[in-house]
Amino acid sequence: MVGRQECERVRELFTAEIDREASEIEEAAIRRHLRSCAECAEAYDAHRAVARGLAQHPLVRPRAHPLPPLVRFRSQAFALVALAAAAVGVVVVLLAR
Repeated sequence: MVGRQECERVRELFTAEIDREASEIEEAAIRRHLRSCAECAEAYDAHRAVARGLAQHPLVRPRAHPLPPLVRFRSQAFALVALAAAAVGVVVVLLAR
């Protein structure tokens, strides 16, 4: 019979094993435990299925920019010109000293 503490310890390692972050010793302990514990084997399969599903879908989808492309270009160009003008202003002030 498998002890409850051993089940808890192995289940804590599921994510590390699935993400390939578990050590060889941890992987061996997980495999050994899963062979003797049907409940944990079922939980592991469910955990893997969720991880596989998440890996197949982007978690963050890019939103469309709220401004049309021409307006966006103009606002970006204006910001660049304003930044360049500010930089020139700083240089002029520093050289005037």
